[in-house]
Order: sequence, then structure tokens, then C-alpha cells
Amino acid sequence: MSPLSDHAGRRSRTMAADPDIVLNTAADPARAAAWLPITRSAEDAAEHYEIRLSADEHLVRWRPHGADTWSGWLRVTESGAGASEAELGVHDSGELDADALRAALDRSLHGLAGEVEQNFNVS
Repeated sequence: MSPLSDHAGRRSRTMAADPDIVLNTAADPARAAAWLPITRSAEDAAEHYEIRLSADEHLVRWRPHGADTWSGWLRVTESGAGASEAELGVHDSGELDADALRAALDRSLHGLAGEVEQNFNVS
């Protein structure tokens, strides 16, 4: 069974790390290019997008600076035994059909999981 749940515009994935690790990894501008569904480089993420962490809400939000492109959010909740459930949602401009949007979100969550694993395993 896949760790991803199915819903257009919103996807989730279980990650083997505490919620704080997932949130801090997601909010790190240096890691944003690896997981945000709207950027291709770290320069784009840092220069063209505002990334805000609301730790008390277990939420990371991003939005473009003056551009008409995707904005969205990532909510991370505890799912027991040192694991987290990361739910990613976007407000897209309608340029993708539902299948392409789901695939983009799945790639983003996969990228975030890789960054979390790398961040978690740093010695």
C-alpha cells in the first residue's frame, strides 16, 4: 500500500521523523528547491517566494512575490512512534489536470522525504 493518500490539490505522506524535524526542514530556504512544487532552483525559492513557518500551527506556507503561480501549505502532524504525517496542499492556477497535479504533489512530498532523511541523518 502506498504511503500517499489520494485527493486532487492535496496529498499526504507518512515520514519517519518527528513533526518538528519535518517542519524545520520544510521551512529551510536552502532546502526549499528540493520539495516545493513551484520552483526549480534554490535561487528561485529564496528570491521569488515567501516561506513562512507557523510552528504553533504545525504549518509552513509559501506564496510567490508578485507572480501569478502556485501558493500552498504543508501541515505536519504526529502519527506515533517518531513518525509524522505531512499533508501538502496547493492553490494552483488551473493549468494542470487532476492527475498531473497529483503527480506534482507526490514528487514534492518525495523530495521533502529525501530532505528530511538527509537532515535527520546528519552526523
